[in-house]
Amino acid sequence: MLYSEFKERQNRFVTALKIGLPFLALIIVYMGVFAIFEIQSNNFVLLLLFIFTYVYYIFYMIYKGFRESLIDYTQAFNAHTIIEEIQKVINKKNKEGFIAMLSVLNISSIGEQYGVNVQNQILKNLVEKLNAYLSSFGLKKIPVGHYQNGDFLLIFNDINSKKHLDHLLTGFCKEIKAKGIFKIEIKLKSVTIEKSYDNNVRNIISKLINSLHNIESDLQDILKPDEFDHLVKNAIHSRNFIFNYQSLYAFENTEKRTNIFNVNTKLLIDHYGVLTRSQIVYSVKKNGYEIKFDQFILEMLFGEIKLILSRYPDFRFIVKISAVSFRNRGFLVFVKELLKNTDIKAGSIYFAFEEKKTYDEFERFKEIINDYKGLGFGVVLERFGASNSGLEYLKHGLQFDIISFDLEFIKNIYIKNYKLTLKTFSSLAKKLNIKTLVKFIDKESILDALKEVEPDFVQGFLFDKPHEFKDF
Repeated sequence: MLYSEFKERQNRFVTALKIGLPFLALIIVYMGVFAIFEIQSNNFVLLLLFIFTYVYYIFYMIYKGFRESLIDYTQAFNAHTIIEEIQKVINKKNKEGFIAMLSVLNISSIGEQYGVNVQNQILKNLVEKLNAYLSSFGLKKIPVGHYQNGDFLLIFNDINSKKHLDHLLTGFCKEIKAKGIFKIEIKLKSVTIEKSYDNNVRNIISKLINSLHNIESDLQDILKPDEFDHLVKNAIHSRNFIFNYQSLYAFENTEKRTNIFNVNTKLLIDHYGVLTRSQIVYSVKKNGYEIKFDQFILEMLFGEIKLILSRYPDFRFIVKISAVSFRNRGFLVFVKELLKNTDIKAGSIYFAFEEKKTYDEFERFKEIINDYKGLGFGVVLERFGASNSGLEYLKHGLQFDIISFDLEFIKNIYIKNYKLTLKTFSSLAKKLNIKTLVKFIDKESILDALKEVEPDFVQGFLFDKPHEFKDF
């Protein structure tokens, strides 16, 4: 039996006692009352009143018992219960032990492919296998709770070695990956954290989620998650942005830069220095101000480039925004107003974004892209060829001005399949009248390898390093 099931039975037994004991006490009281006093009509009415009250109390306790179940369909503790259990253990003086998160990374695709019922059965079976696995190592009565989707939280009070626990959970992940569940592949990952990390359970969970998805930075090792979010939000609202640019070069003539420049955005955090967009983007998404973030960036950036464009009107700047902002009608209205107020022409700006999951309302997406292009903006799709939506968008006829290839191709450019794939993508883009860009080039040998690919543009430290706008 799972520890959570044992606690649930215990909880139901306590509820049964709460129902039964008052009834027993009521009988004893009335037996004593009627033994001392004569049975009168008013006593009988009082008895009936108590009986009706007690019947209501029974139904209330039954209803409350159903609502306050400690477990969910996985038979693990539900999210509310496991959070309470974690808060209890981190409030104790003895902080030894660990909190772990175990996550089924492909739970969404399992649900889409096999249905919700199969998805739920897999999670339930996973909990049973986890309990059996831990028991085989002498770890019994381990609280396991279903936090959300495919994520589970575990409390380990009797393990003092993080290395040992990590090894133990990694072994379980490998075992499940090798065998699967119901002949379905399960991608499982685990992370652990000391109970002493924080006295707030939400901060512990946030740290686990960040670690699970490799969303880490040096700053987050110093700060607690809520402190990090607070600092990022303050820096954004204070417009503490720092911009630099890096030139694009035509592949046919890398001796001379083009009139297109890639803008890099960073954020200055008080007392802790400068963070890149990738280091703060998770905090921005999590706290729901992606659009506001991009609006602030454009306001600051347009102020920076206004003078430059007045001197060099043929220059064009690639600015990265989120796909959420790009598809938001309110953001487009904001951009139009910004153009009016700054006298910057839309033709001076390329909007770049990347997207892992496909936005499948393709006709609407085409309309949005056409709206931007109709105003004169260019549109760049980044990280093309990664495990994302890039090829799907080209297949459905979304017309980008430039596609920028994923870094993985450059890292593996000497491997035949990577080079051949990159060459095929580049050829496809040319046939679709889309320009191609390869970034992160820092060696002559990489440039030589790209001769078979023939991209339109290249960028990297081999040609120049990022510059501040004042260098113009």
